[in-house]
Parts: sequence; structure tokens; C-alpha cells
Amino acid sequence: MGNDQALVLLIDDIDAIVEELLTFMALHDICAVGVPDLDQAMAMLEQHASIRVLACDVRLGGESGLSIVSRIRDHVGLRERDFRYLFITGDQLRPDPDLDLPAHLVLTKPVQPQLLINTLNMMLGDFDEVYANEEGLE
Repeated sequence: MGNDQALVLLIDDIDAIVEELLTFMALHDICAVGVPDLDQAMAMLEQHASIRVLACDVRLGGESGLSIVSRIRDHVGLRERDFRYLFITGDQLRPDPDLDLPAHLVLTKPVQPQLLINTLNMMLGDFDEVYANEEGLE
């Protein structure tokens, strides 16, 4: 599966983490691409219509990974797409009513690799179920 068929976008500002997780996902047949910041994430989302799940570190250098949600909502070409969000953090993530986050999952660091794979597979499976139901398949 090539990058043009990526289903997951991994956003983390530490290159070594991105490379390691992309390799681990590939070993488990999850096609993913990775970027270090939100600007590149937006460009990647524009280029890859197949991306359905965003796995994003909450702390990205000087920016908050949570703001990917508002960037997508403000983008004419992306706001209509249905994404699932997985946030990864070393801190306890407390709900902020001002952020108006869509439904999302949170994994706390250190993330167990198999838990990440299981979570991504579940999130990707949710899409398959939604699309099957929209097409009248049960």
C-alpha cells in the first residue's frame, strides 16, 4: 500500500518517534504517513483523501496538537471530511469546553505499541461499519 492510500496521519514533532511508529504500523498492515507539525499535517490531509484517522501528540513544540481540530473546521476543503481523532499525551488531558472537540480518544504516554495498534484498528473499523451502514449493508 502506498502513501497515496494512507489511512492514518501521525503527527509528532520528534522524528524518531514518527519513524518508529510508522514502521510499527506498517508491520501491522496499517498504512500511515507522518509529519512533525500542524502546517505539514494540513498539507498532507489535502494531498491524501484516504486519511481517516489522525493520531496526534498534544504537545508539538510550540503548538497544541488539539488545534488541528479547529484548523480542519476552518478549512473549506477539509471540514466536510469525517475524521477520527486520537490524541497522545504525557499529561492528563482535561476537557476544555472552549475547544469544542469532536468525539476523540486519548492515549497516555508511554503508549504500549500493541494498544496503539488495537486502538487504530478499532477506529478504522468504526469507519468501515459507518460506510457499510450508509450503503445499506448490515
